[in-house]
Amino acid sequence: MPVPRWAILALASLVCWAGAAGVGYHQYQRLQADKTPPPPQTQAVVKAPATAAPTPTATEAPSAAPTPVPTPTPLPVSLQIQGVPFTIQAPFQKWDAAHEEYCEAATVLMVGQYYDGDHRSLIPPAEADSTMVKLVAWERSNYRSLDLRLDQVAQVGAQFYKVQGSVVPVDLDVLKEHLAAGRPVIIPVMTWGGPGGTKIYPTYGGKSVYHVIVVIGYDSAKDLLYTNDPGLKEGQGLAYKWEVLSSAIDAQTASPATTVRQGRVMLVFQPK
Repeated sequence: MPVPRWAILALASLVCWAGAAGVGYHQYQRLQADKTPPPPQTQAVVKAPATAAPTPTATEAPSAAPTPVPTPTPLPVSLQIQGVPFTIQAPFQKWDAAHEEYCEAATVLMVGQYYDGDHRSLIPPAEADSTMVKLVAWERSNYRSLDLRLDQVAQVGAQFYKVQGSVVPVDLDVLKEHLAAGRPVIIPVMTWGGPGGTKIYPTYGGKSVYHVIVVIGYDSAKDLLYTNDPGLKEGQGLAYKWEVLSSAIDAQTASPATTVRQGRVMLVFQPK
């Protein structure tokens, strides 16, 4: 029995529709696969912790290079200042009452002339005596005592020369430093102020008197100080043991033979 024409057409239509439907379904699946799914609504967005800034550290300032400490120059073992002119306080060897009190003027004259550029070995007697007369006249018009403290001796020097004086405690090392720098030093003593109340030099007189001496050098190895001692004709460059002079300095601080009370001090002149 032959198949009717309408059945063939219906079957063909069904096949076409099924094919189209299949193609459409696969196209739909491909489109759905290409879509990015939205994030879940419950997902928390957590930011990564910020990198902690490094804790600032104090930057040390570059330290300056240390200043080198100068090494002190060792003092010579011995020395003597050259060119401090000498005079005895009684230039004509006339040891009257007036000249017995000229030691302060004599020390000022020697040191003052030294700083004035006078480097003769000896000051001629007439010149020395006439100059000291002027110095002593000024002393007598300004001070009551015949024995002068070192601060008063400094004033005399400043009055007649272009110098200024400093009275400082006696210290042997400091004294040597002044000498090494070319500065003579004046010290006060009692002439019978040596150890045990002895004479500081054998030819001193029969009683202890206040006196001042110019120190011009030293010898550390022999424990000596070199002086211009105006109380002795042999006083130029005269060497004394430090032990003797130190004792004599002590003696003048309390001796009943003088009204001076100034302790252990020394006088250093310097040019103005």
